[in-house]
Amino acid sequence: LYDAVVLFFNAIRNQIRSSRYQEPRVRCERGFWRFGVEILDQMKLLTARNVTPPYKTQKMQLNANRRRDEFNLEVYNPMLERITHLWNKNQSLVEYEKLVEAKAIKEQKYNEEDDFTPKRVKYTVSTRVGEPYFMWRQEPDGVHYEGNERFEGYAVDLIYALAEECNFDFVFQPVPDNNYGSYDKTTDEWNGIIRQLMDNNAQIGICDLTITQARRSVVDFTVPFMQLGVSILFYKEPPPPKKLFGFFAPFSLTVWICLLVALMVTALALVVLGRFSQPDWISPIAHDPNSSELENIWNLSNSLWLNVGSILNQGCDLLPRGPAMRMFTAFWWIFSLLLSQTYIAKLAAFITASKMESPVSSLHDLVGQNKIQFGMLKGGSTSFLFSDSNESDYRVAWNKMVAMKPDAFTASNKEGVERVKRSAGRYAYLLETTALQYYLNRNCELKQIGEPFNEKHYAIAVPLNAPFRSNLSVGILKLSEKGMLYKIKSKWFTTNETNCNADPNAAADVSQYTMESVGGLFIVLVGGVLVSMLIGILEFLWNVEQIIVRENVPPMVVLKAELKFFLRFWQTRKPLRTYAESRGSTSTGYSSFDQTASTSTVKKKKKKKKSKKSID
Repeated sequence: LYDAVVLFFNAIRNQIRSSRYQEPRVRCERGFWRFGVEILDQMKLLTARNVTPPYKTQKMQLNANRRRDEFNLEVYNPMLERITHLWNKNQSLVEYEKLVEAKAIKEQKYNEEDDFTPKRVKYTVSTRVGEPYFMWRQEPDGVHYEGNERFEGYAVDLIYALAEECNFDFVFQPVPDNNYGSYDKTTDEWNGIIRQLMDNNAQIGICDLTITQARRSVVDFTVPFMQLGVSILFYKEPPPPKKLFGFFAPFSLTVWICLLVALMVTALALVVLGRFSQPDWISPIAHDPNSSELENIWNLSNSLWLNVGSILNQGCDLLPRGPAMRMFTAFWWIFSLLLSQTYIAKLAAFITASKMESPVSSLHDLVGQNKIQFGMLKGGSTSFLFSDSNESDYRVAWNKMVAMKPDAFTASNKEGVERVKRSAGRYAYLLETTALQYYLNRNCELKQIGEPFNEKHYAIAVPLNAPFRSNLSVGILKLSEKGMLYKIKSKWFTTNETNCNADPNAAADVSQYTMESVGGLFIVLVGGVLVSMLIGILEFLWNVEQIIVRENVPPMVVLKAELKFFLRFWQTRKPLRTYAESRGSTSTGYSSFDQTASTSTVKKKKKKKKSKKSID
């Protein structure tokens, strides 16, 4: 009776799918329903391989006359408590012992020792292609893989370990549509791995398959082998290029030029205003009330020194005396204070700009903005979470993703990751934390936003009421106790194929600055020292020129004397003349400073020599 219902159900379903079905509108005692004949024709086309669920007895094949003729009848003798004969259309009535299968069973039962060891069964493992769980293995030159060796990934290693633990064989069979298994309300059908399990085309379904209530209504799950959540994958902005003269960045070139012009103009204004200000005319000799002349210290050099000291917040030892000069200087100080503080604040903003976090730090922030698009895998458990949830953020996010153009959903996680990389901050991708960690370890330009949310579990799916489900669950628990699950996960999710820390600057602490960032300051310092040295040399030569003109002394004599004094760094007091006149010492009548020693010093040296000789 069960097989008959299965046969009728499959015939009716195939007829409905052919769009040639109409409900009967005739009575049982009269009328003719023409679709009934077509349903009988559908029954003739059905075999044991294309019916779901499968037959529980034997073949249920109808012949051309729409009758069942391929079946066996077993003749059971209750006195002997065994089957004695078999009948079928081809061989008629035969003795049970004459059959090949019966002889093999009889020989094993009476002539061999009983073998109670469990036999290895072979399961068909349905899965989908997706990194890093199930992938096609790359073949080196001259190597060709066959069977299960063609595949690699986390799910492959897990099934190998589970098969060794639970003693079974397996063969991988990727699903044609590469879907996890989602329910289509319009067609009332499931797809992907779930469909293969429902049709008994596979006994095990494994990948990054999440346990959901909808899936549990049509298939069973083992204990979870992985716990995870959902997070946001986003593009990580590269650090700004380091500039040697980055400290000039707070102000534009126009501002710097205007600042230099302001320094010069205010210095000239101080010179002019200082000549007007009578209190700034003072005696050149301190505390001399009878001085015959007055001096004004506000020349261009001193005015520039006051302005530069104010800009740098260092002050100056020269201060104005008159009210007009003080008022002018006060306003210059206000300008310098505001300008310097603005520069410091702007420089701090430039320094911290590279360390600023993303404008989106959580799902709530992502939903509340309109500049960054976001999406997820189409038909996955995460999409079911957002579409069926009653939480406000999930519903708003789902409605936005549905309305987005171009389509916010992707066919695979790899496509979503590539879209995040191409968008350069204009697209975010929601996926499971395990897959997110896998892609983060292999893409240095990506980062995770916010904390994971919505705890989920991955498990192995099996058909409903499968007797081997408990055996698989025990095997998963044993692998977890042995540390195999952690080892497999570390192999595929923690291993970093891309060395993101190859650049030593990237590995350095973000709070530290290298010479590439502050080298410009040292260049300015070195440049200032070199310019100062050049000015000092020019002043030295100018002083030599003044002595030559004023004293009418040969140039080489003055230059030689000045250089010798310059080299005596231990002397801190300089005579008015570093040279002196000497009779017959030189053709010019002059000698350098070292030849003008006092006679007393020479006499002392002679006395010391004589005393040494007398002692000897």
